[in-house]
Amino acid sequence: MAAPRLKGLHHIKLPVTDLETSLNWYRRVFDAEHLTRFDHYDGAGVRYAVILQLPGVDIPIELRWAPAAAAATVGYDPVHFVAGGADDLQAWVAHLDTLGIEHSPLITALAGQLLIFRDPDQTYLHLLTAPEGGVLAIEMNPDAAEPEGPWIMPDLMRHP
Repeated sequence: MAAPRLKGLHHIKLPVTDLETSLNWYRRVFDAEHLTRFDHYDGAGVRYAVILQLPGVDIPIELRWAPAAAAATVGYDPVHFVAGGADDLQAWVAHLDTLGIEHSPLITALAGQLLIFRDPDQTYLHLLTAPEGGVLAIEMNPDAAEPEGPWIMPDLMRHP
């Protein structure tokens, strides 16, 4: 029997140590819209999660106040955004430089160019190029090895 068909992704959840700091950072870096109607509160009225909509991204991002989870995943790279083409990546470099956010150089990888930076909890965020036709139109080079270095392969993400 075939599995029932999924309809898409609901949201992406990222753990954070300080909800307000991360909310402000994502708003500043991505021009994210805070969807306050989806804020999560516990029984004592403490806000523990917020939902953001990033321009150009159809799937909302949840920032969840979970300090232990955020500490356990320092160096993890759960989200890879499509930035567009090489010129778009250059615009991101200029934007991050203006904000004083440390980032990788532009890296040529197996699937195109990418730019990597970290959020306040040291979660690595990737911005990648994609060809016309989107991610599924990428042609991988089966003979090429993934580039190495601290931006591409933080210690947490090294395979055994």
